[in-house]
Amino acid sequence: MRIDLQWRENIPLALPVIVGQIGHIAASVADSMMVGALGTVPLAAVSLASSILGVPLVFGIGMAYGLTPLVAHASGQKRPAKAVRWLKNATVVNAATSLFMFFFAWALFAFVQYTGQEPAVVEEARAYLWVVMASYVPFMLFMAAKQFLEGQGDTKTPMRISLYGNLGNIGLNALLIYGWWVFPSWGIIGAGIATLVARIYMMVAAWWYVLRRGKADPAQWLAVKISGPALRSLLKIGLPSGFQYIFEVSAFAASAWIIGTFGAKPLAAHQVAINLASISYMAATGLGAAATIRIGQSMGQKDVAGARRAGTSLFGLTVLFMLFTGLVFFVFRNYLPFAYTDDLVVAEAAACLLIVATLFQVSDGVQATALGALRGIQDVRIPTAITFVAYYVVALPLEWYLGHMLGYAQVGVWTALAVGLTISAVWLTTRFYAGMDRRAAKLAAKKV
Repeated sequence: MRIDLQWRENIPLALPVIVGQIGHIAASVADSMMVGALGTVPLAAVSLASSILGVPLVFGIGMAYGLTPLVAHASGQKRPAKAVRWLKNATVVNAATSLFMFFFAWALFAFVQYTGQEPAVVEEARAYLWVVMASYVPFMLFMAAKQFLEGQGDTKTPMRISLYGNLGNIGLNALLIYGWWVFPSWGIIGAGIATLVARIYMMVAAWWYVLRRGKADPAQWLAVKISGPALRSLLKIGLPSGFQYIFEVSAFAASAWIIGTFGAKPLAAHQVAINLASISYMAATGLGAAATIRIGQSMGQKDVAGARRAGTSLFGLTVLFMLFTGLVFFVFRNYLPFAYTDDLVVAEAAACLLIVATLFQVSDGVQATALGALRGIQDVRIPTAITFVAYYVVALPLEWYLGHMLGYAQVGVWTALAVGLTISAVWLTTRFYAGMDRRAAKLAAKKV
């Protein structure tokens, strides 16, 4: 099958996932843009809180991704009962993970208070943080239903639910942050409440669709027993996947903490730039999720060549998309920050960071897609070690060196992140193709 024909299959599958993934970050983007109108300190507070909340959140997303390749594999084998069994066990895993995420975020906040942040920023972030932490439970239950549907190849339904939920979030933001109509003016806390309500809606809507629209028979789902082997299989993929994301995002979170020591304005600029860069990154994780689905289904059918073609197609789509977003960031770098703030100093600093973001767009996208492709062949342990080396061994020490010791401040921190992303992208992509070659050789040997 030619690559262009692969694109015809991958684009309709990937596009809804991309839109849904962007929906995850849309709440944070809306919070930052709307809270930015309240002033620099509230915007810096959202930046600090988001840097904390994002680390457990992406760990939870990675854990939930452990379900996708297993359901995709069962779908490729035409075994729907097996897929439902995975869903029931994944529900337990996700519920337990949400509680871990809550305490993880609380511990991070307790630590960050002693890292030299401005007291006014810390105090402003506190209430917002607690409200959004409570939304981890409905979010993770939503993710169980979402990954089940996507593993079956239904990417449009989760996309629609995410869109409706996040549009509702934006509407509630306007009502609760500014106190429009009859609603109270709660400021930054209102943004957190809007996120909580939106995630409860997404959980209810996704599970209603799964259980009432024939995707999983309710009686069959209730009858499935929780089993140790099934839980271990989910954790075998989910835990490394969670740590893959946590290593990257915690590196960005640590960059926020480092930049926070330079003051509220640099931190606010970081929040503006990271919000914009997060949009393209979440789109790339959508392509990675599509890679997990396509490659997982192909492997279930023992079609190694098809899995390789699907991966190559999605890498190509990722490069094209990230080149486009990089061009947008560069061309409009002096205009985009004003959607978040009217502080000229903050906007100019954010524009400088967007130049660095332009340089690492392709690396950021390719490493996200490569992780999804490797997950599709259930190769997660070594990729986790690769991400650890790229971000913790290389990027984080380099952030401190360039930012503080050489005096490049936030630009130095972001340059170090670009180096880590590039190392990760090259290493993970090489591993994917080496893995496909090994599997093709094994399949050929069996035929002989």
